[in-house]
Amino acid sequence: MPPKADEPEAVDGTGALWRLPGDLGRRYAAVSGDVNPIHMSRLGAKALGFPTTIVHGMWSAARMLAAVENRVPPAYVYDIAFGKPVLLPSTVKFVAHDGPDGVWQLALRNAKKGTVLARASVGPAGAGSIS
Repeated sequence: MPPKADEPEAVDGTGALWRLPGDLGRRYAAVSGDVNPIHMSRLGAKALGFPTTIVHGMWSAARMLAAVENRVPPAYVYDIAFGKPVLLPSTVKFVAHDGPDGVWQLALRNAKKGTVLARASVGPAGAGSIS
């Protein structure tokens, strides 16, 4: 998904590969309470227009932030934008680049195609807009 005109391209490069098992949607639902059929069953996901179960939104945001939590200050601002859904099972690539201003640029991409699934920034609170 190409960025909007006023939005920079999501970071890319070397990153961590995360292998996401087919039951991650059900495990996510059990922890989050989000029992939407798109997370719970392949048939439910197909009925709602997805080829298979997915995790996205809250899972992607939490997992990306957890990957850099030991590198950000105690008070921070986090901004995220979502692209394509995270299909299960799959392998995704997480990329994180730190900037000179203390703002991290994060991306979650499809490991095979490079498609942006989510992009985010996280930096010191009070730093202003970080997108």
